[in-house]
Amino acid sequence: MDDKLELVQNKFVESVGRISDVFGINRFVAQMYAFLYLKQEPLSLDEIAGALGASKGNVSINIRILEKWGAVRNIWMKGSRKDYYEVEPDIKKMLFSNFKTAIDKRLVEVSNMIQDFDAAIQSVKKDSLNEEDKKAAKIYEERLHKLNEFKKLILGALNLAGTLL
Repeated sequence: MDDKLELVQNKFVESVGRISDVFGINRFVAQMYAFLYLKQEPLSLDEIAGALGASKGNVSINIRILEKWGAVRNIWMKGSRKDYYEVEPDIKKMLFSNFKTAIDKRLVEVSNMIQDFDAAIQSVKKDSLNEEDKKAAKIYEERLHKLNEFKKLILGALNLAGTLL
């Protein structure tokens, strides 16, 4: 590869790695994706490791993350026993998949919190409450309902965004 072109490639890979921190994506995972994104042909783990100056083990572990996201796919190469990988060129798909996975985890946490909070409110409401506490419990229920509606809105928006990509 031409030295100037390799410099451009290296700057791109480094920049994507730096930017990935903002999205909560592991820097090396992002650099691997960026490197493969520029390649026209599938590459082996050895080739990726050599080009990025990383161990084959590190590349192997992190390529699995990219596979899970649907960012790369394992390609069979006739006559070779090595694993070769090519990138999913639709970066929107890869970023959305990662974003959706993170949001889905948080929505599960929110759902669990809503259930726990609702159970606690219902338990307290069984007690004899004075008027002030009854009002507070009602406000808690209303706020819980709004939080649940917001969670449903986020889930709907994610599903809609997934169909548009």
